[in-house]
Amino acid sequence: MPRPSGPIEFTDVTAQAGVRFKHNSGAFGKKYMPETMGSGGAFLDYDNDGWQDILLINSKNWPEHPGAKSFPALYHNNQDGTFTNATRAAGLAVEIYGLGCAIADYDNDGNVDIYITALGPDKLFRNTGNGKFTDVTARSGTGDPGFSTSAAWFDYDKDGKLDLFVCNYVEWSVETDEFCALDGKNKSYCTPAKYKGQSNTLYRNRGNGTFENQTKRAGLLDPSGKAMGVALIDYDNNGWMDLFVTNDTEPNRLYKNNGNGTFTDTAVEAGVAFSDAGTARAGMGVDAADYDGSGRQSVIVGNFSNEMMALYRNEGNGLFTDEATASTVGKQSAQSLTFGSFFFDYDLDGALDVFATNGHVADDISTVQPKIKYA
Repeated sequence: MPRPSGPIEFTDVTAQAGVRFKHNSGAFGKKYMPETMGSGGAFLDYDNDGWQDILLINSKNWPEHPGAKSFPALYHNNQDGTFTNATRAAGLAVEIYGLGCAIADYDNDGNVDIYITALGPDKLFRNTGNGKFTDVTARSGTGDPGFSTSAAWFDYDKDGKLDLFVCNYVEWSVETDEFCALDGKNKSYCTPAKYKGQSNTLYRNRGNGTFENQTKRAGLLDPSGKAMGVALIDYDNNGWMDLFVTNDTEPNRLYKNNGNGTFTDTAVEAGVAFSDAGTARAGMGVDAADYDGSGRQSVIVGNFSNEMMALYRNEGNGLFTDEATASTVGKQSAQSLTFGSFFFDYDLDGALDVFATNGHVADDISTVQPKIKYA
């Protein structure tokens, strides 16, 4: 595609495209931790017509404060710049406290399937090929019961079948909710430091519609992490897919694929576990790409406000250097709380740019800390 002449501009076409979606966190004043997360979404061609459709993940009301039901939203691409809500017709009108999603054809039938991460259990919807999805969570064995934030499909053992890695966060429930207050009086959202972490989960695809939990065998059982995001990266270019996992207030993990069904965490020696000051940051959105044309994948990580983003440049010797400050990414993101981040070439000049999605966990941050912004 040729590079357009003139300045690059983006126009908000949400309304005219017919995408009418409002995320429901269930918030009603109790300041429950999951309300701070927001939710994910994805483009996918679920009906194989060659046009990308839209999936938006939703959460729901808390049992003690019921209200109108809320569902994920699947928008079918009408091929004319507009979309039609196909959620019910597709069989996705299911209440779930959803947080993220991962899209892939896990059963190799030519149709993309949907995995939704949630405040447990997660859900796996199999695409039946007729514009509909079927909930196969129980049969597949992928209903992770944790506080699941993100997930990624990848073939970690090179057997031709996609396996599933699920990021889990902290041990939280309505019953164990803690009281936290910035001013010592009024309840605020707690930090993850108040709760124990949860181990991530690795599901191996058996090829018959079922999965087996291989977390412990693969060396990935680690309840100290508080994972928010995962990026697939072959950082050592050995042909085996590795995992970069961001943790919230805990060190990041870089899981090297050993090629024998196991992984080794090399984050500390690789220089990506902590900030340059030696502290663990609140890692969230993460992506990997070869942004410098070196032939090696580097990593961008979104962090909490006053921590700045990290831009880990792959040096090619198993080590990474945080180039955030030198690249100006750090200075521009210093006061932002970056939930999502990814590489893309927005102006088609052949060089990868960075998109960052910012927000905040506190709905009154502009009052408590006036210098901190949501965008």
